[in-house]
Amino acid sequence: MKLAFLIIFSCISTSFFGQDSTSLFKKAKENVKISGGFSSVGTAYMINDTSLSQRDPFFWQLGANINIKIGQVSIPFSAVMNQQERNFTQPFNQYGLSPRYKGITAHLGYRSLKFSDFSLSGNQFLGVGVEIAPKNSIVRGKALYGRFSRAVDGYYTDGKVVGSPSFERWGWGGMVEVGKPKNNIGVILFRATDDQSSITSFANDATIKPGENLIFGLTTKQKLSKQLSLKGEIDWSAFTKDLRLEPTVLEGFSYLNNVEPLFHANASSSFSKAIKADLDYSKKKIKVGIGYRRIDPEYQTMGSVYLNNDFEDLQAKTSARVLKNKLTLGGSAGFQRNNLDDSKAAEMIRLISSLTANYNINKHFMINGAFSNFNSQSHMAIVNTLDTMRYAQVTKNANLQLIYAKANDVRRIAASLRGNFQNAKINGIDNTTLYNGGLSFQYGLLKSGLNIVSGINASKNITESYDIISVGPTLGVNKRFYTGKINTAASASALKTFLGGVDNGYVLNIKGMGTFKLNRHHAFNLIFSTIGKKNATTDTQETTISLGYNYSF
Repeated sequence: MKLAFLIIFSCISTSFFGQDSTSLFKKAKENVKISGGFSSVGTAYMINDTSLSQRDPFFWQLGANINIKIGQVSIPFSAVMNQQERNFTQPFNQYGLSPRYKGITAHLGYRSLKFSDFSLSGNQFLGVGVEIAPKNSIVRGKALYGRFSRAVDGYYTDGKVVGSPSFERWGWGGMVEVGKPKNNIGVILFRATDDQSSITSFANDATIKPGENLIFGLTTKQKLSKQLSLKGEIDWSAFTKDLRLEPTVLEGFSYLNNVEPLFHANASSSFSKAIKADLDYSKKKIKVGIGYRRIDPEYQTMGSVYLNNDFEDLQAKTSARVLKNKLTLGGSAGFQRNNLDDSKAAEMIRLISSLTANYNINKHFMINGAFSNFNSQSHMAIVNTLDTMRYAQVTKNANLQLIYAKANDVRRIAASLRGNFQNAKINGIDNTTLYNGGLSFQYGLLKSGLNIVSGINASKNITESYDIISVGPTLGVNKRFYTGKINTAASASALKTFLGGVDNGYVLNIKGMGTFKLNRHHAFNLIFSTIGKKNATTDTQETTISLGYNYSF
């Protein structure tokens, strides 16, 4: 296996690095280091009422990760394959590798990169990418090109469309950052577009529209002094929702019509921005910070899986250590509002504040607590004195926990007692009150590898219509055998509920696990889980059994 990988790598490296294949092969043969592993798992699923089943009775998955290192060249490779490959936006069967040489990292296959929060933010693509960050250099860069989603034309099952039809989407982009890690400025350019010819069945569907996105952004990090630092970014996004419309001149943004072929403006196009800034001050035992965000109502990016828009928020936070570092205090306060362009019929304002405290009583006892208050108000943006709607919600949350811990060379003991209170009011009326408490205990013997965990949890939820009480214990045990070659674990938990004082059923969960390491290369694992649920209308028993094998080298 190692020889096969060595031959493949030598061939690739000849063209990639432009070196003599014979000398490179000799060097690789002497210094090659290959590590990684292979994993496989099969899972059987059973339920006593098959009409309630939401998964396949059998599931399998294969995975592999390999890292090839020759000198300073490192090539990690990973792949995952399972039975769920279907015609969806992204396949489940994925593969990719990221070879690295000194300050250069290449990305091939299914990879992800991040430019900033509001441009390219970790969205996965199938293609090529590169990161260049030479040591001690003030210039760093990233670039990529690839497919962000594949075409899904939709298919019919019993007269219904299965899957969400979408166009194939391709994108490219780059980021250049100049300066030191603590003092720099970056420039971002990202473009993505849908291929109108990639689907046929739904190509003219009014709800499935091919789009286009062009983003230009700036980022910065500045160490203003030893105590003061600033971090921020601003991104401008030009977004066309439907490329099938005729080109037109955007009123107020006519310059977007002059950047073809980067962007094609029409009546469905919009131009918006997103801003984020954080200012932090730190001196000895005190930290203070303030953060600001504003995302325009129509701001979108094809480089992020999900992004909220139409909001503006401001938050301040602080922390301090006092009493010889035994007491740590923290606090934050902020507000958020939406409807930034006054286009909505109603707007909402949120006020959030919180306090935290952590006190080390001695080397064995610690107590911590927190309190938070969430205030949300909504009212009509266009006020009518005859018909005015106002809505207010206040949520208070408080928790307190006492922790005990003691350990030596023989045993480890830990215990905790916790309580939580939450209250929500709507328009000044108590709507929901929740009380929750729990006690847990842990005991472990270090040499034998025996650990026992037990606990009990109880809660009471009070609403306008009913009261719900839930209570139940938990017990878990794990043990090592034969100097860690065999590891076993088992746990059981139960939860009994009462609705308005009347028995409302229970949930019983039992799990068991065992792993066996044959040697440093081969390992097997077995997992068993069963969940029973019973109430006035339901009596189900779900069982899963998984058997896995891992090979590492």
